[in-house]
Parts: sequence; C-alpha cells; structure tokens
Amino acid sequence: MKRTTITNALICAAVSMSIISCDNSKVYDVRLSGEGVDLFPDSSRVLVFHKGADFRFDDPVASALLDGGTFNMSFQDSMVRQYELMFEEDMMDGQFQFFNFFSDRVPLHFTFGSKFGELTVDVNGSRDNEELYLYRNKSTEGYDLADSMYYEIDKWILARYGEDDWPEEGSEDYLAVQAMFDRAGAVWDSLNAQSDYDEWERDRLMSHRTLAGLSAVASEISMQVQFMKMGQCDTLDAFYLGQFEEYRRLYPDNDLTLATDALLSDLERIAPGKPAPDFSAPSLDGQRYRLSELLKGNAVTVLDCWASWCGSCRKHSRELIPLYEKYRDRGMAVVGVAREYDSLDDMRAAVEKDGYPWIQLYDLDGAEGIWNLYGLSTAGGGIFLIDSEGKIIDKFDDTAAITAWLEANL
Repeated sequence: MKRTTITNALICAAVSMSIISCDNSKVYDVRLSGEGVDLFPDSSRVLVFHKGADFRFDDPVASALLDGGTFNMSFQDSMVRQYELMFEEDMMDGQFQFFNFFSDRVPLHFTFGSKFGELTVDVNGSRDNEELYLYRNKSTEGYDLADSMYYEIDKWILARYGEDDWPEEGSEDYLAVQAMFDRAGAVWDSLNAQSDYDEWERDRLMSHRTLAGLSAVASEISMQVQFMKMGQCDTLDAFYLGQFEEYRRLYPDNDLTLATDALLSDLERIAPGKPAPDFSAPSLDGQRYRLSELLKGNAVTVLDCWASWCGSCRKHSRELIPLYEKYRDRGMAVVGVAREYDSLDDMRAAVEKDGYPWIQLYDLDGAEGIWNLYGLSTAGGGIFLIDSEGKIIDKFDDTAAITAWLEANL
C-alpha cells in the first residue's frame, strides 16, 4: 500500500525533445500496445483519458478490448500532450490506478509484471516516454527489501489460512505473524529510499530538462497546492517553484506549463486577504444572483460550495445549520453553490432532505465556472469565509475551524 501510494504520487510522463520541433499542426497517429495485462484478471477493456479528466463524467479519448492479456489501440492527435491509461474494471472499483504517457509519433509498448506482489511497468517508446518510467521505477527501487518481507508474510498466511482467514488473536501463529510484521516494519522505517529518491530527482530535474522533468515539477507543485488547501503546509517548496520558472522558459506553451500557471494563479486569487472572486449564478427560485450583492450587509458570509453527490460536502453543509441558527443575528450569512451534472433533481432532493435554510445557487455542468474560479476540484467542494468588505478570510475544510473563528470574532 505504501509503495503504491508513493508510486502514484510520483508518477510522471515525458515525450521526445525531437517532437517539439516538429509541425504540431499535422494530425498523426498515437499507437499504444501492451502485454501482461492478465495481471488485471477482472479487466476487459483499457481506456485512455486526457490528463486531469473527471473519469465519472468525461468520455475516454480511446479504448480497446483486452485479448489474452494484450491490447493494441491508436488514436489521433495534433500536438504532444499528456494522457492517462486505465483499466475499466479497476477504475469502476475505485482503484484509479493509471499509467501516464505523452502522445508522440513513436509507438509506445507497455510491459506489465509483478515483483513481490507489486505491479511493475516497463515501456518501450520515445526517449522521454521511457524517462517517464525511469522516474517511476526509480521512486520505488529502494523498498525491495521491505516489500519482499511483507510478500513472504502474505505467502505464509495464505499457505496456512487461505485468502479469507487469519490466525486467531493470541494464538501462536498470531504472535508469529506480529513478530514478522514488526521486523518488516523496522526494516521499512530504517530505509532512506525516499530521501535517496528525492536527492536523485532534484539532480535529474536540473541536469535533464525534458518534458519528463516538467511533468515531475508540475506534479509536485500540484500535490503541494492540495496540501496547502487542506491546511497541511503553509508554503510551496522554493526549489520546485524555481525549477518551474526554468522549465517555463523551455516549454512556455505546453499544457503542463499552462495548467501549473493556472493552479498558481488560482492559489494567489483565493489567498486570505484577497477580494472574493465575484460571479453570478442562478438559484432554484429561477432568478440569478451576484455574490457581491449577497455579501452586502453581512459581518461574515460562508460561501459553501457543495454537491448533492458529495457525501463529505453535504455533511459539512448540514453541520453549518446550527452555526447559522446561532450566529445569524450577529451578522453571519451563508450562500450555497451546488455543482451538479445533467439535472437539478438530486440537488432539489438534497436541499429538501437536509433542510438548508439559506439561498442555494447552482453551477450546472460547470456552465458558470465557479469551481475553476475558486480553484476547487470537481471531485469535491470547499468552504470559504468572507468578511464584510468582501475579502477572503480563509478556506476551511471542516466546520470546527469555522466554529472557532465565529466564537472568536462574532
């Protein structure tokens, strides 16, 4: 599990430098193939999505049936850009295991394997698509010893108890398993694999300024921005910001550069103390409202960006109700904005069931662009606190922090 998490967090992609100088206005075939896919026994189809697509709602760019653990597919493109290859049943099971690549003119072949019960992937293709998997595989190679120990523990348990059983707590076998896990955990804790990889990556980013490097920098900045939004860190790593400036000069028009620029602009736009980005949106009563008008006269306004299909969002929204009842007479207001798809039926049902007593606007199919305006992921929502002057106080991820602010300031 740890190794998979590290792999997914650090996976990046590349494309041959020679392609950049080609005439990107010409349509060409992107050819993909793979073998060893029988490691995914429940999968019947391989899918390709644009990088960053919302898999729940966006259609794949291309797909192919799996035949005997192999696949062959192609699609057309006119410029080098990043894509994600996924297996349909894995995606539907919520695993979201993906394999990044760049669309270029060199055929790309995936070879899937297994080592110590963990997936391995090698590719044969353009130089920079191969460098994608140099980054990926380098990030995991230091964990082989611990992985092998965990793998042997799994085999030991499987041989004695099968797939669906476990030693009885307190039994001799249970204590033996615990001792094995303790030894493997001690080995894992003693490894310096992550710090070794970090040092290697930083050297590589400075010495090999390819699209693979740009992808690694963009991925790291994106992850750090998410950590900042969740309150897990306060600033972005100066090294990666500096590297991004270098890569921007080399690839000013690349999708990765543009997306990272937009991400950093979003972060700056919604920073505490900045004016809350204004917008207008329709409500369930059939009228359109402008946020700046709804803010007037309030000591503080909670902008609650939620969705009927987002369980955690609705939980937070319900938790706002007693706060609203307690502080509304002191100048607290709430503006709800629901991000819905296809129809408003689920939103209406959610509003009625949950009993939100404040105005509810909606952004149907992203037509209003509110989620982009506030730097929110389409996979969830966010809660912003806005002061009487229309400036952002902060973005909150739970109502406990909002409660603390209200108690201290209202």
